[in-house]
Amino acid sequence: MKKFLAIILGALFVLSFAASAFAIHAEIPSETQAVIAAGGTQITLGGDIRSRGWYTHNIDYTNMNGLGDRMPAPTNSSSWYDERVRLSLDAKVEPGIEGFVMLESDGVQGNTNGAASSDDVYVWGNFDNKPTTMGILQAWIVYSGSGLFGFPTGLKIGHMPLALGQKEFFDHTKFGDDAIVFFALPTKEIEFDLLKVEFGGEGNAYNIPNVLGSGTTLSVPAAGIPGVLTNSKFINSGELAGYVGILTAKLDDKNTVGVNYTYLNLSQLQFSNQDLGFTANGNIAGFGYKGALDVQFGQDNTAAADQKFRGYALELGANFNLNPVNFRAMYAYGSGDNNSTDNKNKNFVTYLDYVQHYTLVYEYQVVSTAGTYATGLTNTNYFNVGIDVTPIKDLTASLDAYIIRASATMPGVSKSAGWEVDGKVVYSLAKNLTYQIDAGYFKSGDFYQDTIGEKAGATVLRNLIELSF
Repeated sequence: MKKFLAIILGALFVLSFAASAFAIHAEIPSETQAVIAAGGTQITLGGDIRSRGWYTHNIDYTNMNGLGDRMPAPTNSSSWYDERVRLSLDAKVEPGIEGFVMLESDGVQGNTNGAASSDDVYVWGNFDNKPTTMGILQAWIVYSGSGLFGFPTGLKIGHMPLALGQKEFFDHTKFGDDAIVFFALPTKEIEFDLLKVEFGGEGNAYNIPNVLGSGTTLSVPAAGIPGVLTNSKFINSGELAGYVGILTAKLDDKNTVGVNYTYLNLSQLQFSNQDLGFTANGNIAGFGYKGALDVQFGQDNTAAADQKFRGYALELGANFNLNPVNFRAMYAYGSGDNNSTDNKNKNFVTYLDYVQHYTLVYEYQVVSTAGTYATGLTNTNYFNVGIDVTPIKDLTASLDAYIIRASATMPGVSKSAGWEVDGKVVYSLAKNLTYQIDAGYFKSGDFYQDTIGEKAGATVLRNLIELSF
């Protein structure tokens, strides 16, 4: 394995492969007016107000038959509203020195359907209630310059949103992580990053998603469903630290390729989940493309019998824009595990926030073939075609169709998870003010009939209005 990795990594560096940027920097509208503070510090204030209304049908939130909530099964409809508020301050002290702080409304009150207890939204429902707290969503410092090496380098330290590649393996852009990021740009086309990220915290209890995927930000997953191999464990000691290396290469103005490597370590429990990923984005002769390949290895000695990580994932997407119509197609695959007797965990392990990555219903709102929700590509195949239409400057409409299959199941369980159709309309009402409507219909397949004894057509409707400033 060591020789194999050395050959791969050596070839990648020779070919100048790279990964998309890991640390996501705060974006400040170019027209925002800054205030000059003492000493010439430039202070920029910003924020965001978002209100959403939800309606769901045939999504069971009642821990159906002890199998957990969010099952696609015949049940009554649910509806609620939620609200999110963000306030930010960006301080540029002088060239190369910057600090950023963002506050966000915290906690769920009232009707909790569809919202995790640690979510970022205040849920309307109780009389005469209001959001009670604001939490720190981001707080980081950047120090950069070019004096030490003769080309731009820097450090970014603090709590920040993070993502990797096409967000198929790691995406903590919702709440962020504590991290130290070293970045260097030896040329205008190449960026190199080294990171230490706190995936789980300093003696706090958290779940290691060695089979199911992350669920919601390393929380304990739902009870799972029959026919799905689950042996996720709850760990109450130590620090789950991530060490990441990224090399990004911009081939030209339209094409970027990359490689990234992540090492997750829990040394006292002999846990090492590793991911080697490749990414590509760009446009050639009018055809847009994106791709990602992840291969996982390492071992987990916290199980009764030692296990080796052997999951993998592939994502390929293409589009062709004939203004005002954009045509899209995508195939995505995440491996699954159907063998509890060997010492290999073949599930593609994900570390994802509770946000929509693919479908509005199947992956975002109901229990997937991985045994819980918000699991991304774990044990899932997506076949997707879509279209975007922009009939006028301020209006965009999108329609997507998906066929969804499990990658692996236990004997006697169908791989047919079902199909889904999603639609979205986004209208710019005024400067920085948008209104959006989302609709999704998921028809569950024989996989759910074989596991929970039910099939249903699950519906999600969502509308939101958002003002950024």
